[in-house]
Amino acid sequence: MASCDGNSGGYEYEFVNTPLDMFICKICQCPSKKPHLSACCGHTFCKSCLEAAKKATAISNACPMCRSEEFSTMPNKQADRFVRSLHVYCTNKEKGCKWRGEVNDITSHLDNSDGCQFREVCCSNGCGKSLQRQYLTVHVKTKCPCRKVNCWYCHDTGEYQFIEGQHKKMCLKFPLPCPNKCEANSIPREDIDEHRKKCPLEEVNCPNGCGTLLQQQYLNHHAENICRCRIVQCQHCRISGQHQFIEGEHKDKCSKFPLPCPNRCEVGRVLREELQEHIQVCPLEIVSCDYHTVGCGTRMARKDRSKHNRKMMEQHLSFTLQQLMSTQQNLVATQVEGANMKQQLALAHQQIGVLSEKLEHFENKTGQALKTTKATMRKELKQNISVAEKNVVGTLRKELKQSIADTEKKVMQKLDTTQQELTTASVTLKSAQLETKVSAQLHVAQETYDDDSDDDYDDQYEYDDGQYDHYDHQYDDDHQYDDYHQCDDYDYYDD
Repeated sequence: MASCDGNSGGYEYEFVNTPLDMFICKICQCPSKKPHLSACCGHTFCKSCLEAAKKATAISNACPMCRSEEFSTMPNKQADRFVRSLHVYCTNKEKGCKWRGEVNDITSHLDNSDGCQFREVCCSNGCGKSLQRQYLTVHVKTKCPCRKVNCWYCHDTGEYQFIEGQHKKMCLKFPLPCPNKCEANSIPREDIDEHRKKCPLEEVNCPNGCGTLLQQQYLNHHAENICRCRIVQCQHCRISGQHQFIEGEHKDKCSKFPLPCPNRCEVGRVLREELQEHIQVCPLEIVSCDYHTVGCGTRMARKDRSKHNRKMMEQHLSFTLQQLMSTQQNLVATQVEGANMKQQLALAHQQIGVLSEKLEHFENKTGQALKTTKATMRKELKQNISVAEKNVVGTLRKELKQSIADTEKKVMQKLDTTQQELTTASVTLKSAQLETKVSAQLHVAQETYDDDSDDDYDDQYEYDDGQYDHYDHQYDDDHQYDDYHQCDDYDYYDD
């Protein structure tokens, strides 16, 4: 132990001689560590204790002892040297260490490897265990789970806890006993599967289907005497079934199974199917008094009912008389209440008759008013419908006329455009046909001219001119027909 709280306060060692009071810190009550002397009252305090006191009383800077506002301190080096020169016992004195020396030397005594052999130190292998320094060497070499060792079987190297734990569970050379516990008790792990194939004690499944694995030499005994799925017979009702069913579910429902009387009477055990009948006559069954309907609340064993009736005869008669009187009073009250209800019923009938007349009168008035209101509403509705129809029809007629006029204009414009296009196309077609005919005639005439004489050519030429005139006349007739037809179509569209 170094100080009161580890990081602050005075020395908490066990001193050989008790330190003087003047070196004791007045805050932690331990010999002062880095002592400071107060100027106001002359008391000694640890430096860390003063700092903690100032933090705790941040508003006030008064002396912790005399509460003087003019509080100031100074280091007391003489007291510090004196305290550190005091002799103390080792902190492990109770564990057996006999060292004692100055406060200055206790730290080196505790920390040096050749110092206190009773101090708790951590294992150097990193296992995390804390033990006395005198046992550290033995622990590191022979007991530490993190020490380096070799596997006895495959000679792999690793930490002791790994070799004896995880590695031992998967080492292929590790000797294992036969899983069936036969005479072979040292089989390498890698040969276990091969051994089980030849082992005479290999386990097999129970033939009754209970799922038990057992050695074949015990199979018959298990199937006949132990297996929960073996077929047995109920010793009470002689029903056959699996053992687990007979001793479980069936035993809880078997009608022939003997049960103890719930009242523990002298009969002892009763068959389950006769238990209810027994309870109805059991002398120890708790029952109510025969006069419980008139007020006797006593409950007793059935065998004591007669004795109770004889003992409580007067009270039973009293209860019966009181019940009879109460019944008579209730009867009288009921008769009075019935008479009152009859009077109220008669008054209610009278009121119902008056209300019925009023209701009939009101219905007559309401019917007349309803007829008048219906007739008035019908007239108003007809007038409103007539006016609405006129307005709607007028509006629709105007819109329809306007729509028809716009549509006619658009159609006429489109027809005029189409007629002009047709006329132009007809003229162009007629001209092309005429030119084609004339070209053909000229070609024929040219060929004739080349073959015949000049006279024949003249005759033929005159003939062709006449034919040409014929075609011109025909063209004039066709053009005149088209003009006429065009005029007819135009007049038609105008109409």
